[in-house]
Amino acid sequence: MGVTVNYGAEELVPIVAYLAGKLTGGDSTSITYEKAEQLMQAVLYCISEWENDREPYDGGGKPAAGNVTARQAYELGYQRVVDKVKRALALYHEILEDFDAYGNRCLQDTIIKDMPEFFRRYDPRFAPHETNLILDYPVHKEMDRYSGVDAVWEYLSGIRQEQIFLGRFDKGYVMETLWSHSPDYMEMIENIADIVRQRLFMENN
Repeated sequence: MGVTVNYGAEELVPIVAYLAGKLTGGDSTSITYEKAEQLMQAVLYCISEWENDREPYDGGGKPAAGNVTARQAYELGYQRVVDKVKRALALYHEILEDFDAYGNRCLQDTIIKDMPEFFRRYDPRFAPHETNLILDYPVHKEMDRYSGVDAVWEYLSGIRQEQIFLGRFDKGYVMETLWSHSPDYMEMIENIADIVRQRLFMENN
């Protein structure tokens, strides 16, 4: 998600100081330069979330940008981040209901082992821009564009689409397709839906 913040430093620095105070119990002068930079990124991420991520939240009620202070935009964006975490977690549980990795360890580990760590460790207040998750299994998304909960939301959306597509076929057909592609399909780091699509294309041409 690109950052499109139009507020000046004089409006953003007080929000950083506010976060620093919450982080240190009031002694905002004790934080390092690196931590201040991290908090500024947190502020920019939340404001950008409010500016860019309109459709899931507005319902036609978004205030005009010119009527919103930087602090208000930050708090509105922060709430959107919190809401998106809840929606991402709900999507994750929806995926788990019928999830099948078809024997591929990379997909299995990414979804079953690694993804829960994101929800346990994610910090929407002080580090919403940090993903803290290596999404090893490839999906049809340009994931470099996203960070934080946006990355997880886009990734899980891709996984859900893939699971729906694969679920249209008999499991034996999918497994035989993967084995034909590579006897070591369990260890490969490839998008398994792509392999099925390639077979369908060859069968129909």
